[in-house]
Amino acid sequence: VKITPQTSFYDSGSLILNGKTIKNWDLKAHGQVTMTKVIEQSINTGAAFVERKTGPDIFYNYLLKFGLDQPAGAGLPGEISGKLKNLKTTFREINFANAAFGQGVSVTPLQLVDAISAIANKGVLMKPFLVEGVKPVAVRNVISEAAAKQVTAMMVSAVKKAEIAQIPGYEIAGKTGTAQIPDFQKGGYSGDFIHSYAGFAPASDPRFTILMKIDKPKGAPLAGLTVVPAFRELAQFILNYYNIPA
Repeated sequence: VKITPQTSFYDSGSLILNGKTIKNWDLKAHGQVTMTKVIEQSINTGAAFVERKTGPDIFYNYLLKFGLDQPAGAGLPGEISGKLKNLKTTFREINFANAAFGQGVSVTPLQLVDAISAIANKGVLMKPFLVEGVKPVAVRNVISEAAAKQVTAMMVSAVKKAEIAQIPGYEIAGKTGTAQIPDFQKGGYSGDFIHSYAGFAPASDPRFTILMKIDKPKGAPLAGLTVVPAFRELAQFILNYYNIPA
């Protein structure tokens, strides 16, 4: 095992690879932190540390196992997949480090829901479907049940520390995402963002997965101020509507 929730590293606030500098979203150095802390505080350099610790081959193969290079197969006309081109065609360290915290690659909302649901489902990736009554189809084991439990516990800790998505009496597993939108004309990144929040509940016996996503939110720099409150409201409604026990 190369990485556990208790694995720690020293965050100096930045990381230079191939002449490019990776910084944390808050532009801060967090010092010695565990991987759980990395998830709780969305530390970019910590995600890059994990990728470099596991190695590019293992990292890339996990992206493939989660199905991020192909359509999810829900039967929707014109369904597309994400793009991992930066990792497939080049082998620059900076590309893999960026991908570790969600930059330089793309995934569809359905692929992201599938990936989060695989964690909720004890590490087993399922084929999505739209028609009620279709027999569930397991695609493959992506990660071990033990690893899925550890990741879930880290996501629960992140929710508890941030408090915004907390629902009294329930353990919620969730993770924010704040991604820069590329500037397709000039190259690099624009000043616009994509805010997302993905999670599932109850964490110990998941019944649903929710993904909230907003493109180019106005006047709100963090996902915690936009999509997280919306996630909490919908999660609370589902828990009540289906009378789901804690």
